[in-house]
Amino acid sequence: MAQEKDSVNKDDFWDLESLLPARKKASVSAGEKDTETVEIRLGAPTLKGAAATDSLFVEHPVSLYRATAKESERPLCTYQPQNALLREVRVYAWRTEYDYYEQFARHARQFHDKSGKECPAVDFFSYAPQYTQMNAAQMAYYLWWRQNFREGKYLPAAHSYQLLYLYEIINLGEQIPPEKGQREMLRLWLAYRESNPRLDALLREWLVDYSLLYRLPAPEIPRALYRELLSGAKLKEFFVPLGGQLGKTEDSLTTAVLLFCNNYDYTKSKFYSAESAADYHRVLRGAVAEALSFLRERDGELLMGKGGISTVTRDTFTGAICSWKLRRRVEVDYTSFSRTHELRYLMSDVLKYAENALRAHRGIKSRLSIYAVDSALRERLDAYLTKTLPPRALKKERKAEEVPAYEKRYDLPVRAPSLARAAEIESDSWATTKRLVEAFEEAEIEKKMPNGIEKVPKMPPEPVPVEPPAPTENTLAGALGDLAAFLSIGGAAAQRAFALSRGMMVDAIVDKINTVAGDMLGDILLEEGDDGYTVIEDYVEILVEEGILKDGK
Repeated sequence: MAQEKDSVNKDDFWDLESLLPARKKASVSAGEKDTETVEIRLGAPTLKGAAATDSLFVEHPVSLYRATAKESERPLCTYQPQNALLREVRVYAWRTEYDYYEQFARHARQFHDKSGKECPAVDFFSYAPQYTQMNAAQMAYYLWWRQNFREGKYLPAAHSYQLLYLYEIINLGEQIPPEKGQREMLRLWLAYRESNPRLDALLREWLVDYSLLYRLPAPEIPRALYRELLSGAKLKEFFVPLGGQLGKTEDSLTTAVLLFCNNYDYTKSKFYSAESAADYHRVLRGAVAEALSFLRERDGELLMGKGGISTVTRDTFTGAICSWKLRRRVEVDYTSFSRTHELRYLMSDVLKYAENALRAHRGIKSRLSIYAVDSALRERLDAYLTKTLPPRALKKERKAEEVPAYEKRYDLPVRAPSLARAAEIESDSWATTKRLVEAFEEAEIEKKMPNGIEKVPKMPPEPVPVEPPAPTENTLAGALGDLAAFLSIGGAAAQRAFALSRGMMVDAIVDKINTVAGDMLGDILLEEGDDGYTVIEDYVEILVEEGILKDGK
């Protein structure tokens, strides 16, 4: 009972209503409203056409697919480009109408055929330039500059003049042939991008929009400018022509993969220099082309085994003055090679594999680590590299043929074998031996002093052992310190004993040694073998030279 009373008292602690004074109930007169809160309980609603449930809300079926706006909208046109990386393009009408750029479109049609007269240059600035914003002098110079540009002469022009001309091309799709409009946009980009870098961000996107709307192939961009012009493009795959319109299909894809589909920039290699640049470009580019050819043969359709189909939606001519009648929404299905991680890693290792072969050919011992190249692709690359890089022995023979004339004087004369000459050499040899014996006998007699005591012969000095160079921070021995002794220890048991004596794990010691070697040699020193870790054979000679190993052991 006591326990029950205590439990009741404890529960009463939370009854806050008992602590408040009693509230007097207000009387409600006829004209007043009762504002006291009351609890209302609702029963389960009756659902017409459906079984009653415990839910207070009526369930509405929801489609798993996109809502009706997309389903009811039909594309204006659908086509499959010749470009193999772009699978299908769907063009939709603009969803809203607006009138504030229609005046510009009318003025563009009126001024399209007007010619200009020579006049002084006049500056002009506007964030969204239009004809109505220019005074008479600015309009006169714009017409004069535009006429010269159409004739292939590039006069100085402010950024706003260039934008105005681009807006004309975009809004005059019915008056300007699409091929000419694309050509003019590219020509303006290449002519003025150095003096006006802002064109890069605009035209790399507007050119794609313009070309997709009018079903044009990608414009032919100079290969040397690929990285500069397209590094920020949202749809780089559009600029890779694979349909044969421009020719050199393989060359274009190889260039795109080299620039956009790998994580290794070989131009930053410590062995890349002005002297080796030509070999790097030739050998590594060829290796990428060979790898792409191998993937096509193995995986069937180009890159389909490595790159999935992606879809991107674009609103055309973003940031430009454009009539709503010409603006479109475009959907593009394409093979995204630049965003495919598997292909990116594979091409990175292909470049490293080719550089390792080039390093070996040039006598460089350090190597880059390779992970993603399988045995079949290695065989294909080896066949290409063997053909591209001649064996080093042939290179040495070629050098031997180019010996300077003065060095040939030191060569021994070549004579035919002769028994008489051999007998003469033997006779001279015995005569020399006799003279040497007589000379040593005279020396023995002179050693004795007059009292008959022999002189103490002078002992030749003991050979002084040649010590390896003192370790410094610039040598492996100096950088490794006492861990260098681990490199000369063979066998897993001995290596564990060495690590235990220093209170460390074997793997930790190996990681430290390989980290130091990576900084100084560009590669690791130790690799795991059948019985502990072993030194990579390519670096044994270096370790012997530094005194870390003796006689390659």
